[in-house]
Amino acid sequence: MYLDLNRTLTENDKIIIDEHISIIINELLSETKKLDPKEIEYNRINKENILKLFSCPIFVEEIPNEYCSSYCCKHKPWFLVTTNKGIIKIGWRKRVINIDWTGSTIKETAHTLFPNEDVTRGEYFIHAWSLEKAKEYIDKLLA
Repeated sequence: MYLDLNRTLTENDKIIIDEHISIIINELLSETKKLDPKEIEYNRINKENILKLFSCPIFVEEIPNEYCSSYCCKHKPWFLVTTNKGIIKIGWRKRVINIDWTGSTIKETAHTLFPNEDVTRGEYFIHAWSLEKAKEYIDKLLA
């Protein structure tokens, strides 16, 4: 099917078309990944492993990945885990697990709680390089 614009394409038209093509390709790749049985199993195991980090979560909400919206990780969710100290947001970035307690009643900063950890830390977040480290950090947060 062709669309007659009754004019030649401008450079701006070409930019808009390229942007839309990129969006369509990204969505098609994302949907393909989302339906891949290996990815479905990976996500099931990932959720299981993340939730095992918490001794007694009260409520868990799955949220979109806040690190990456590209097709490769768009379908890999993060989680809001409600604990007895409030909400902890957790999810994989590329190679680290982001743990954010901004939504909790925990007022100690990452630098106070984890002074000797040589990882990325913000005021109320820390990156864990493994599930074991994530468990260690969460146990300390919820102690």
